[in-house]
Formats: sequence, structure tokens, C-alpha cells
Amino acid sequence: MGNLEHNLTEGSVIKNLILFSLPFVGSFVLQSLYSTVDLFIVSHYAGTYSISGLNIVAQITDLVLGIAIGLLSAATVMIAQYVGAGKEKEIHKTIETTFTLVIILAVIMTIGMQIFMNPILHILQTPLESYQEASNYYRVVISGILFTFMYNAIANILRGMGDSKNPLYFVIISTGINIILDIIFVGKMHMGAGGAALATVIAQMCSVLVSIIYLRKIDFPFDFKLSSFHIDQEKIKIMFQIGIPSAFQNFMLNFSLVVLIAVANLLGVYASAAVGIAAKINVIFILPVIALHAALSAIVGQNVGAGKLKRVEKTAIVELIISSLYSLFICVIMWCFSKELLSIFTNDAQTLLVGANYFKGHCWDYVIVMPLAYCLSGIFIGSGHTSYVAVGNTVGALASRIPLAYFLSNILGWGTLGIGIAYPISTTVTNIVYIYYLIKGKWKTAVTTKDDMNLSE
Repeated sequence: MGNLEHNLTEGSVIKNLILFSLPFVGSFVLQSLYSTVDLFIVSHYAGTYSISGLNIVAQITDLVLGIAIGLLSAATVMIAQYVGAGKEKEIHKTIETTFTLVIILAVIMTIGMQIFMNPILHILQTPLESYQEASNYYRVVISGILFTFMYNAIANILRGMGDSKNPLYFVIISTGINIILDIIFVGKMHMGAGGAALATVIAQMCSVLVSIIYLRKIDFPFDFKLSSFHIDQEKIKIMFQIGIPSAFQNFMLNFSLVVLIAVANLLGVYASAAVGIAAKINVIFILPVIALHAALSAIVGQNVGAGKLKRVEKTAIVELIISSLYSLFICVIMWCFSKELLSIFTNDAQTLLVGANYFKGHCWDYVIVMPLAYCLSGIFIGSGHTSYVAVGNTVGALASRIPLAYFLSNILGWGTLGIGIAYPISTTVTNIVYIYYLIKGKWKTAVTTKDDMNLSE
């Protein structure tokens, strides 16, 4: 297994962070292209109603995926800390437990989400004009949850072991397949949003199959045979201890996005489409920050496991500086070229207008507050103290962002500008909570050990 593990506890802090995060950027950019390519092709071949339907369902699938990624983040943290501590046997047990849990969750969520499709779409105030397209996209994309979960499980495990390159290679394959099938199903066969969903599911299935074939041919500590799937009781306890708070905070973040789409829906179909498009653009812009955050989490995990807290502090400072400089540049781009960005996906004048208003408010989230939030959460997640992140994001997203967005957009009548402004304010609230936990200092102890570790520089 040594050829898969990469030691992030030695060498240059800056070099480790940058080189390890670059494949993250590539992977996240390509993963985001799934829904972005869907949106781009649907917008050019199917129109505004299909865009609205796709955007509404995309928020639901992001909600489900966020829960899974939250739980899977526990695997990254545990494996990273075990790698740092040199505990090979514990790595094996964690991997076996992770894959078994993923399959169980995928089956439960697929069945549950299919049963409750209509109530969910009604709760989200799906416009009548977009309802059929939304349901078509929903049915197909929910059927592929297993493949989405499995890819993310493999990627998280490899990243915990210090391998950020192979997940990039796997997603390159699936992205290429997705683009080709999107053009065929939506552009040539005119299948609308449902065709875009089918392309995504097939592409993700291919990615999982390719990754499993590759991993079975190398020294990977899991053979994917039926007899190898089982749950270790000790590992599942630690995984839930780390993963449940992380899953909850992801749920709250994505739930807030779903509610904000519902708030936008109250403003009409143009606002619904505009906020959905703007959200996709924002996902692309924020990817480097998320990649640095993910890399920081893995590096923190290995160094906390090895007891090297000074490297944690140095890496976090470097990450914050890089992400802040990048984010400031993006703020300027959003402010100056909002309509030009939106016009990539739509030429509708009303959609461009309300979308530009949204960007004018949201862009301020990129000035210090959002990079700081990702940096601090990266420290907490890497050390396994995900409950801090759950509390911070719950307070920010649930208690601040949602009511503020509704108040500003509907009560004060600021429209999509009000929804955008709610972001930097709520992120500031989250940072206040994070700083409190940072000062307390309990994050300095790894959660994968019951005994206090002798932490050195």
C-alpha cells in the first residue's frame, strides 16, 4: 500500500499545500462541470423552463450529496490521521467500513427520494411551467446516487492517504463521457432535462467502474469482493462521531441553498433561473478555495496524527493568504462583469438583470470572510472536530442566511440583491463562532486516539 500513501508531514509547507491542492482543483472543476455542462446545453437547446427545473433539482441532489460527503469526510480524516501515526491495520478497517456504509446509505436514499419526489418538488415551490422538466431530471439523477456516492468514497479514501491525483484521473474520464452524452441526449435527441440527467448517471457509473478496475490491479487495501464488505464497530463509532456533525453542517448549508432557491421562486421564474445560473457560476469560482480547504484538511489530518502542530499552523496561514488573494480578484470580476458571466448561459434580458443584482450582493462574500471560514473549518475538519464546523455553519446558514435573505428580498423588496447580500453577513456570523472554537484550542488533539498524544513541533 506504500505506493498509494504520500507523507504530508515532511518537506516544504507551501510546496505540499500547492502541489497537493492542484489535483483537487482539477477534480472539483471537472466534477462541477457535470451540472454546469447540463445547464449550458439545456439552456441552449431546451429553454428557461428546463433551466429552472434542472436548477431546482440540482439543489436537492446537492443536498443529498452534501450529507454523503459529510460522512465520507470522516474517512479522509481517519485515514489521514492513521497514515500520520503509521497505523496500517486501522487504515484497512476504515476503508472496509467506509465502502459498506456507502452502499447502505445509497440504497436507503435512492428509495426514499424516489418515494417522496412530488412532495419535495411542491415544498420547493416549483413553478408549474417547470414542474415536468424538474420531475424528469429528478427521477433519473436520483437513480444514480450509488455511483455518485461510490466515486466520492474512493476519492476521499485516496485523499486521506495523500493521493489527490488518481481522483482527478477518474473524474476526467467521467466528465468527457458526460459532455458527449449531453450533446447526444439533449442536443440531438431533444430529451431535455431528463436527457442531461441520464448523461450524468451513465458518466458517473463509468467513472466508478474504471476506478474499481484500476484499484484492483494495484496494491490497494480492498478488493471489492462481496466478502470484503463489513463494518468494524469501533471504526463506525469514530466515523459517526466525525461524520455526523460534518454531514449535518453540509445538510444545513445545502438546505439553506434549497430554501434560497425557494425564496427566489417566490420572485418568479426569471429569478429562479437567474439565481440557479449564478449559483453554478459561483461554484466554479469558489472551487480553488474549496480545493485549498480540502487539501488543508488532509494535511492537517496527517500532521495532527503525527503530532506536528507547528506545521498545521504554518499550512493554515499559507492557505488563508493564497485563498484571500484569489477571492479578492473574483470579487472584482463578479462586480464588473456580472451580466457577461450570466450571458454564457442565457440571453434573456430579464434573467440577466435579476442575476446581475444577485452578484452585486454576493460578491462581497469573497472579501476575507469566506476564505477565513474555509481556512478555519479546514483546521477543525482535519483534526476531526467537525462538531465545531456543524455549529458554525448551522448558526450562519439557518439562523442568519435564510431569514435575512427572505427579509431583504421579499419584505424590503430588494429582490435577488437581498438574497446575495445575505451571504457575506451570514458567513461573518459563522466566522465569529469559528474564532471562538479556535481560541479554545481543543482542536489540537486528534480524535482517532483515545489517549492524549504527545504533540511536538
